[in-house]
Amino acid sequence: MADFYYLNAEQQAVGPMSLDGIRKLVDAGIVDAGVLVCPAGEQEWKPLPERNEGAAAAVGPPRVPPPPRSHPSPSVARAATPSPVLSNWLPLVSMVAGITAILALFSPFPIFSILLAVPALIVGILALRQTVIGNKPFSVTGIATSSVALVVSIGFFLLGLGGGYVGNPEAAAIEDALEQDQAIYNEAKSKFPNNAAQATRYIAERMQRIDITRCPPEFRLAFQQHVNAWAQAAPYIQADTPLSAFFEGLYAGATDDYRLLGVSSYQANVAKAQIGDTYRVVLNVAAAYGARIPES
Repeated sequence: MADFYYLNAEQQAVGPMSLDGIRKLVDAGIVDAGVLVCPAGEQEWKPLPERNEGAAAAVGPPRVPPPPRSHPSPSVARAATPSPVLSNWLPLVSMVAGITAILALFSPFPIFSILLAVPALIVGILALRQTVIGNKPFSVTGIATSSVALVVSIGFFLLGLGGGYVGNPEAAAIEDALEQDQAIYNEAKSKFPNNAAQATRYIAERMQRIDITRCPPEFRLAFQQHVNAWAQAAPYIQADTPLSAFFEGLYAGATDDYRLLGVSSYQANVAKAQIGDTYRVVLNVAAAYGARIPES
């Protein structure tokens, strides 16, 4: 029986052993069915299925031949070769995403810049490693634009320009209070479209519950005065009705005393003006702290 050697995964000659022994290793799944084998004392390596147990006999002490050049299997070669279609698209995708990330810096939602810049940078790096020479400028452009967008957008948030949640916590607290205020006002208009007095009381009650403890003292003072203006306006707005105007006119006609004529409407308008004045003070303080003003 000839002694044979086989090449393991590290391209090292293992043996000697019989072909039958090597086949048992194949059956056990230890080595590949097409493993290269070579008789002791020879130099020619062939796949196991092409070897015959009696084709050669070892002469003299076995000498381990040098391993042949390694050739990857077809499956490994296919896995290592990137898809040409994918490689051609990656540079363009990276460039478009990087440019879009820069444009997102000037949008109302700069957070989108980070969400676009990160994958654009990753795709650009992958594309640079796989792309053909002609598409290389696209990959470089994608990496450059996404890097700029990522650095600038992170800087915006650290400096408080992207909403103030990192670098300007006072502005963030003010924005939160103003957003709640706006939501309450819109909700009151929706719930009480034909009852201004009820809407006013609802707004004053709900606004009193807004947590402004994280806001700076100047804002807390201005906001509380605004809430008080809503609360004080409720009875005057409730009194401003057609029925009140009728009785005021009736009294003036009966007594020739016109001092009370239109008083209810005048007091309601003064109360409404006070609400507007205090809200403008609130917005001025908010702007001084760098907070964004919600749209009405």
